[in-house]
Order: sequence, then C-alpha cells, then structure tokens
Amino acid sequence: MGLWKEFEDKIIWDFRIGDEFKNNLEGYAFVVDVFEGVPRLALYKIKKYSCESSPTKIQPPEEMLAAAVIRQGGDLKKGGLFQIDPEIKEWIRNNILSV
Repeated sequence: MGLWKEFEDKIIWDFRIGDEFKNNLEGYAFVVDVFEGVPRLALYKIKKYSCESSPTKIQPPEEMLAAAVIRQGGDLKKGGLFQIDPEIKEWIRNNILSV
C-alpha cells in the first residue's frame, strides 16, 4: 500500500480556505500555496486548533496551478492559499493517489 493510500479516506475534497476551524474540521486537503510568486500544490493538514501546508514532492505543471489561482481572483505576486479546481483534482487522482 502506498503512503498516499493511508491519507486518501481523510482527504476533504470540498475544503474551502477559511473553513479550517469551523465544525471541528480535521483531516487533509490539497491547496495551491503561492509563496514568493510560485504556486505549488500542497497538502494542507488540518487539526482542531492548527493547520500546516507542506508542498507535495510531485508537482503539476505550474501553468495549471497559476490558472487556478487567477480564476479565483488571486495574485501570484501577493501569494496565499487557494482552492484546487477540478483539473487539479483530476491531476492529483491520476498522478499522486494512483502511485
């Protein structure tokens, strides 16, 4: 069993940034984390009173991540956390969870 299979049933696919501490939410989500102008796919670990963003080792094309940020009204120069879109979700299923 691959490492990701251990997390798969704890992934919150419909996670919204800002909902971390609502309804005692705990689990994992994938987000686009933009830092210093570079968007990266990250695993967002959510606990009752804390959260942590860690970039994944395998990354989708940067253009795919940037497009998702821009569609949400984000600015790559300002940075921040953003939701994944259906295209990124499909990429995750095909390239990370299937490994």
